Amino acid sequence: MQFTDKLDSPGEHFLFLKGLVGQLEAVVTIPQELNSHTVAFLGHPHSLQGGTMNNKVVTTMARVFKELGIPSLRFNFRGVGQSGGEYDDGIGESEDMLLLAKQWKESHPDATYIFAGFSFGSYVTYRVAAQFEHLLLISIAPPVHHYDYKEFQPSPRPWLIVQGNDDEVVPVDLVMDFAQQEKPPIPVISFAETTHFFHGKLIELKNKLLDYIKKQGFSS
Repeated sequence: MQFTDKLDSPGEHFLFLKGLVGQLEAVVTIPQELNSHTVAFLGHPHSLQGGTMNNKVVTTMARVFKELGIPSLRFNFRGVGQSGGEYDDGIGESEDMLLLAKQWKESHPDATYIFAGFSFGSYVTYRVAAQFEHLLLISIAPPVHHYDYKEFQPSPRPWLIVQGNDDEVVPVDLVMDFAQQEKPPIPVISFAETTHFFHGKLIELKNKLLDYIKKQGFSS
């Protein structure tokens, strides 16, 4: 089934896509009205620690893009849910996403792309954005202490980091240092009194992402 065929059908569509090593359980979210040729690809938290495409931060991002009139695709990484294969440390997962982005491009040559990932998913989307033309990369709570976010040079741009100041999983100081050390520095949206999973902060997260993306003009 071609997931790009769903653009004319508003709503959430659950389907299976073909990855490099097996099927990928996915959801395509189509807004009531499309406002642009942009599509968003979303990445979920760590596959071996309960992360799935239905994580609340990930579904919040899907709602952000839906409200902006931008369709989004999220899928369970290898070995998660009904997706085939096994966890591959972000490498195979990014190769699967890159494959799907290329398939979308083949069906819609004029499409533009936003890659947005949360936690481990931010490393997956970082690797894709570094290898694929895009409008924006959004990294929410990126575990810069576990994965190499300097693997590709020059780094993908434009790039936005979103970080909670009370993150108990990702060292906040390391994220801020990483953002500042990049040339030019990566902008960071900070959330006070906010833990890794943005408990009690999802509405604020949604509103700040909406505001930022609207200001960039990607939804018009």
